Amino acid sequence: MELTLSQINAAVDAAFQTALAQTSPVRVSAVQISDNATLRTDVYYGANGGGFVVVATVDLRFRQLVISKQHGPETWRDRPAPELTSLLEECRKARAARYSAEASVFDLADADTKMASSDPSVQVEGNAQKAAAFSRRLEIKSDIPKPR
Repeated sequence: MELTLSQINAAVDAAFQTALAQTSPVRVSAVQISDNATLRTDVYYGANGGGFVVVATVDLRFRQLVISKQHGPETWRDRPAPELTSLLEECRKARAARYSAEASVFDLADADTKMASSDPSVQVEGNAQKAAAFSRRLEIKSDIPKPR
């Protein structure tokens, strides 16, 4: 099961609150929380003091997303989740790149042209070509699902 972005954010917040409630947080190795996400807690001690960071790593297939929430002096460790709209745009671009490489608009236009032919054998060829192009596009959609 894949979790939505809001569910992953909720898991990060819950783990953060759990670590915050401990007198001394402990490192928790990465735990699989869904088919595409892990969650871990790291503890750090630096020149400015110590703290902890809860990290979710999410495989979106078109890119790996890291979301983290930290407590302590090293504020650079915070990585909030991007807006869903920006992830959807990245997904659209990744799909478009694959479409143009593997299932181009040219293939579809060429198939439509053949389907408009008066020659039945050319029409059959056009139908097969269009079905193959749509099949490749559906595979790409499956390979690069929209983040939720």
